[in-house]
Amino acid sequence: MSAVCDTPVKGKMLRATKLGACGDPILGAGGWPVHVTSKGFVSVEYAAEVDDGEEIDQKDANGDSLVYEPARRRIKLYNVTVTCGRVDPELYTLFTGQPVVLDEDGSATGLRVTSKVNLDSAVALELWSGTAQKKCGTVARPRYGYFLLPQLIDGMIGDFTVENGAATFTLTGKAIENPAWETGPYDVYLRSTGVAPLMDPMGDADLLHMDWTYLPPPPPTCGLTPRPPDGALAADATDATDMTAEFTAAYVPAGPPPHAYTVDWGDGASSAGPAETESVSHQYATAGTYLITVADTVTGAQRFKSFVAPAA
Repeated sequence: MSAVCDTPVKGKMLRATKLGACGDPILGAGGWPVHVTSKGFVSVEYAAEVDDGEEIDQKDANGDSLVYEPARRRIKLYNVTVTCGRVDPELYTLFTGQPVVLDEDGSATGLRVTSKVNLDSAVALELWSGTAQKKCGTVARPRYGYFLLPQLIDGMIGDFTVENGAATFTLTGKAIENPAWETGPYDVYLRSTGVAPLMDPMGDADLLHMDWTYLPPPPPTCGLTPRPPDGALAADATDATDMTAEFTAAYVPAGPPPHAYTVDWGDGASSAGPAETESVSHQYATAGTYLITVADTVTGAQRFKSFVAPAA
């Protein structure tokens, strides 16, 4: 069996997704998950809480061993500490369930910490790291480390100090199993067949998923990540070589017309995003699997798509 060996280097991005009472991702308008993507963290610590089990060592009346069973250990959960260097009220409230403070325009500007026990809120936490692999020579694209905790509960804001220097805040929680995450609401891999979610769903006893991926992390946002433009990607039927991809817009965010977004075709070319129900196309020069990024130029929100040229 072959293996991919690499070294995680630096934290690149984290994404916290709001979960429902049964651990299912909460979806907003148009099926877009309610989440925050941030690079404003200093570190993420995973500390295993271990059940050491119970040893059975029974001796007979003569003092000889009658029954011996060694204790067997298991990881009960992970205690997670996220040290943040940037205050994002929406991220903090996803973690903790504490109410945000709104200004006169309805923007989240702060947080109100209460003494109530947090039984309602939970998040899934994804983290991307860099790796020791460099994008040079024959390497087509960089590799990333991908770490998934499918459910964090008991979120709290820990100790912090305001002093002559940058203040840091700690978000803490307990990472437990969550089969309701299944394969997740996001594509997290770029495979030869295109972008894809987890291959296998998270199971009843799965606490942590770690892997390498060539799909880059999503861009950071301040507050909840808005729904980006979306559409269908298919081979352009007018090109007999099947080397042309066509993007047909199914959703364009509301705003002053024309709402600005772009379609990056993954080979150095890009196009202005079309209006809803309209299309834009691009012909590739060489065969391959291309990562296509649909990016809102106003909010920075993105969707990843892919096209295999020539199309099957």
